[in-house]
Amino acid sequence: MQQRIVSEHIFLFPFAWSISTQKQGYYFRPQYQIKHKIFQNIKGWESEEFKIETDEQYNEFVYFYRPVRNALYSDSEYENISNNYNLIDVGSDSNCVIDIKGKSYTLNIKRIGLKIVKSGIGILSFYLQNTTYLEQEDVHNINMFTDCVYPLELPLNDRESRIYPTKIRFELNSSIIEEDILQTEYKKIAGKISPFIMSILGDSFSQDSAKHRRILVEPLIGSKMFCICLYKDDQAFSQVQMSKKYNFKKEYTLIEDEQCYFLSPFVLFSISKTNTSSRVYDQMMSLLVIQKASLLNFSNQIATISLLSKEELVVAIQSIYEIYIQFINQMFFDEITEDEKGTWIYQRNSKLFHIRDEIAQLDFEMKEVHEYAELITRQQSNRRMEAVTIMGAGLVLPTFVTGFFGMNVLTEELGRWWEHADVLKWLNTYVIFPILALLYMYTWKRTKNRIFIFIRIGMTIALVVSCLIIVKYGSGV
Repeated sequence: MQQRIVSEHIFLFPFAWSISTQKQGYYFRPQYQIKHKIFQNIKGWESEEFKIETDEQYNEFVYFYRPVRNALYSDSEYENISNNYNLIDVGSDSNCVIDIKGKSYTLNIKRIGLKIVKSGIGILSFYLQNTTYLEQEDVHNINMFTDCVYPLELPLNDRESRIYPTKIRFELNSSIIEEDILQTEYKKIAGKISPFIMSILGDSFSQDSAKHRRILVEPLIGSKMFCICLYKDDQAFSQVQMSKKYNFKKEYTLIEDEQCYFLSPFVLFSISKTNTSSRVYDQMMSLLVIQKASLLNFSNQIATISLLSKEELVVAIQSIYEIYIQFINQMFFDEITEDEKGTWIYQRNSKLFHIRDEIAQLDFEMKEVHEYAELITRQQSNRRMEAVTIMGAGLVLPTFVTGFFGMNVLTEELGRWWEHADVLKWLNTYVIFPILALLYMYTWKRTKNRIFIFIRIGMTIALVVSCLIIVKYGSGV
């Protein structure tokens, strides 16, 4: 007999990724790096291509508008926006054990998924099922797994108002991944992803940039994961209808006859009657997390490139601008489904995530850096034009002289010009001296840094020597 599922818990951990290379300088091109061969064979993970083989898969697929499907699902016939994987070592008997408040919660692992997105972010997802613990307090304790990216404060569990899981254990088919959180030296890995998460990601991933041929990862949204929880209990649902115990804003609360939803920045919590058929909005929340994490990643990249040299800056801005345009066109949507309840949840969560506000802010930042890149490009073009102008001006005088005296001037000597003093004097007077004079005037008002000071000193000496040669020996014609 199949066990009753008391609650389902889905935890979404977003992170930024890049491929570690030996190339020097700034390199942010996730839209091209996602095609790297390392993603074709991630150790411990099998690629997932979405196929419609069950009623559940069909319902999930047609639930979304077509552009949204392209963002969520992998299809070998098209260029993917994201790559999807499943952890190979998860089986029907795999469990996750969470110790908290002196109690151990053993949950069945339905699956552990991984999504790599072309915007430079990834999502590690844990699908856990509770078939044992009926009390609502236990369900909330299980949801505290969301805090396990890294501790927000040390010491842990030093007061009753801040309770943190003390031990995490993943019992997989062929391995056990365990972390005693109270014994982990977080001071040595401050702000980095917890060891048990890195162990689940596997050997292909690293937080150390010195390790080449690895997928570098770092947390994006602080110390929390996003949690989707569906709790099925008649008594708990009746209490919700009769009481005001949940401190959620009315704007983010939806109570229906057989199910209710409570929304907060990191949790989508739903309570329903035991026999109610409920939709788990994991793909919708994945899309929102993709949007939120991508925007944060772009903002971080803009802050990084502001420290680059002008030459690197132009290329970096072009790369970020390219993937940002692709993000707006392929991963951001006002509406994703015709279902009214789904639309309500999507729009309210989008508001909680401040998606539109962050897009407006990023639009402003992108516009500013793009205009700055155009300014740098124009300056570089102007300098090239100035160099061409100087070269042209330097050739005016010798052109005039040869035109005035005729093309046959010094014809006999030009074949071996270095042996004839008259040719050298002529070149000094009508070629070298004018060019030196123009270059001297051109650099006179340039920024007075050390390089230009040495250049001016050298040109001054050369100009004086050239002038003295003309005064003493003449022009050679």
